[in-house]
Amino acid sequence: MNKKLLPFLLLAVLFTVTYFACKKADKKPAVDPTNEYYPLQIGKYVIYNVDSTLWDDTLCVVQIRHHQMMYTVADTFTDAQGRLSYRVDVRMRHQTEDEWEPHSVFYVTGTSTTLETIHSGLHFINLQFPIANGTSWKGNAYVNTTDPDLTYFSNWDYTYSNVGGSFNNGVVVYNNTVTVNERDETIGDPDNIPRQPATRNLSKEVYASGIGMIYRQYIHWTYDPGSIQNNDPNNPNRCRKGNGVVMMAVDHN
Repeated sequence: MNKKLLPFLLLAVLFTVTYFACKKADKKPAVDPTNEYYPLQIGKYVIYNVDSTLWDDTLCVVQIRHHQMMYTVADTFTDAQGRLSYRVDVRMRHQTEDEWEPHSVFYVTGTSTTLETIHSGLHFINLQFPIANGTSWKGNAYVNTTDPDLTYFSNWDYTYSNVGGSFNNGVVVYNNTVTVNERDETIGDPDNIPRQPATRNLSKEVYASGIGMIYRQYIHWTYDPGSIQNNDPNNPNRCRKGNGVVMMAVDHN
């Protein structure tokens, strides 16, 4: 080999190695969108102020209760599809000075394309990735809507809005959030058209980056004009049947 060429060859090799090493170092790993809007780490918790509403058409009353709930990511497991999943423990207390008491559990599975939860046997697709304003999907696709009690979940189109914007949940203002509009349906009007059936379905969730769900509003009630209470001429109230909840995140780690 020509000795005069050797320094140039070594310089070329050094340049090539340095160039690709820098390119590799400059390439940042992709952010996992599941962890961004729904962090899944053992010990992660969020505390909510909760307002629950129960419409009782037998007694023709509306009951409203106030309490707190804590969602804590408690453990991992492998689901039936072989996916890493998480158990979330839910605890409840009526007053801030009360001790937390066990309430329920639900399960979360995060993938590269979805964030799914299972509550009381109902399987929801809460988030779909990538997140962008206007993106829509069938969030209740896994719910058995042939069950008469679950028919109202049929054909819900979950849609993103306010991606990256701030959100005031009534207690705290959170930055970098995404709103999931799940359903906003009103059929009939018991107060103005009392002789016709009516239904109200409203469902919405808001997630904040690095925190998880910071707000939830859910309403489902039905109105039967043929019920005994609604046929009583001495009862001026319109008696609905159903439930609702508003959850507002007030603390987290």
